[in-house]
Amino acid sequence: MINGDISNETPPRIIVVIDVVVQAEVEETKKLLRSVSERKVSKLKNAQLSHLWNLSFKYGLSVELAAFQSELWTQTHLDNLMDKLDRRGGNPFNYAELYNDIEDFIGELPYRTNLKGVVDLRERVARYGSWGIELDNL
Repeated sequence: MINGDISNETPPRIIVVIDVVVQAEVEETKKLLRSVSERKVSKLKNAQLSHLWNLSFKYGLSVELAAFQSELWTQTHLDNLMDKLDRRGGNPFNYAELYNDIEDFIGELPYRTNLKGVVDLRERVARYGSWGIELDNL
């Protein structure tokens, strides 16, 4: 609100890839003569979640949690994680989105006007170009 006028301005947004805040393992199970791989969240990275919470609160950031279907994540995984973080009372994320492919995700980054960066692991942050940010540098 500026001088009593309602503003349509959107807050700056960062996108955090799920591997930054959770530790997950791929489990293979055999079903009807074939093996099926599935992701299982084994541990939350509480220090990273706390850091994101403090930054989003301090700077008024909108934080999106992102995962990729090509890496065996599902929307159910994201919804369950969001519910768990909400119940704990320390959910830094406003949104959770499952993207089909990393290349499609990277292709739409230039069209997000309020995007400030994509937070990912150190070894993968370069694939986002100038939007790539390590959590320690945020």
